[in-house]
Amino acid sequence: MEELDFSRHNLAVDLLEVKKMFEEDFNDGCRYLVRRAFEGIMRVDLDAYLGAERYQRSDSRRGYRNGYRTRRLLTSVGVVELEVPRAREGRYVPEIFERYKRVHEVVDEGIREMFLKGVSTRKVGDVLDALCGEGVSAGYVSQVSKELDREVRRFENEPIEDEYAFLFLDALSVRIRYELSAKRRLILIAYGIRRDGSRRLLSFSIAKRESEASWRSFLENLRVRGLIGHSLELIIVDGAPGLWAALDDVYPLVPHQLCWVHKLGNIARYGPRSQVEACVAEAAKIMYAGTSRKAAALFRRWKQRWQEVSPKGVACLCVARRQACLERDFHRLIAFFEFDPTFHKVIRTTNVIERSFKEIRRRLKVMGYFQNAKSCARILLSQFYYFNAKWDRRTERIESIGDYFRNAA
Repeated sequence: MEELDFSRHNLAVDLLEVKKMFEEDFNDGCRYLVRRAFEGIMRVDLDAYLGAERYQRSDSRRGYRNGYRTRRLLTSVGVVELEVPRAREGRYVPEIFERYKRVHEVVDEGIREMFLKGVSTRKVGDVLDALCGEGVSAGYVSQVSKELDREVRRFENEPIEDEYAFLFLDALSVRIRYELSAKRRLILIAYGIRRDGSRRLLSFSIAKRESEASWRSFLENLRVRGLIGHSLELIIVDGAPGLWAALDDVYPLVPHQLCWVHKLGNIARYGPRSQVEACVAEAAKIMYAGTSRKAAALFRRWKQRWQEVSPKGVACLCVARRQACLERDFHRLIAFFEFDPTFHKVIRTTNVIERSFKEIRRRLKVMGYFQNAKSCARILLSQFYYFNAKWDRRTERIESIGDYFRNAA
């Protein structure tokens, strides 16, 4: 055996060699213990199945042993070669793993956890290969992930505590394959912020369009699950007419705030191309006014300047109804001024939802569309779990909102 040279020059290299040596021995030892434990469990299990131990004479015996077969099983410590005992009639199946199964349930649980954390089906195999010495195919990951359908149904009926001060509602456009073609669908999303500044993605639903019926069903589901609205201070939404109509029915007493980003996007769409940047920049000053009185003054000044240059851009400042211009429904864009300026940036748009689903948009750029609605729901659930787990940490709270309500109390 070669003696290690611990001189100053070779110390770093030799320490790495020692660590590698102990790591390999440790992994081999873990696999040895797992193999011994599993094979011991199967021997006891077979004794109970046959009604007699090895070489035991018994009138209650229900069969006879028939040697062993080799089974490769992927476990959390790597691949283990097992000697699985057999019964003569061939009906014995070990309880520690299912028939024909090559991956232990603990690994399957890890696959589901990785999927919920947002790891793609192809990357899961690479991660397992690095950790356990052997990977799994993307098809196997998809098969295991299908068991998350029960988790999706559980999440869709999970109670929601009526403790949210701000509710954000928006829709995410995706493409889902139905039979021969991929069709455009909308994901209705609810996001809430509590009075202590903690936040949570509350619910999602796949809908054909942003109709009043779709949004009313979605909002009534929130109420049935517990979000009555007694603590709600403001609901922030986009300008979808169906959503506004549904809100007036389900949460009529809670003030509504129109998303400024959506509204500025409408101005940019209808304004003159040569002057659209200046037109939008001046309109954006309204949301930085600080008070509703200053905002009204800035709007009158903006309208006076751009009425003749961009009549469509000025007219597009409407909410919910085709003829309802900004002057008539101005309160829907300035409701956030009633709150502390330190968190105006958070509650004047639905950007919090858009930022949360950048990963969904990134996946869609690669995939093009979801294979089916269930696959879409599983991916969405993974994103909900990922962000909710992340935001459960105290450091992820929006302190300005927490301070505001603590001071108000």
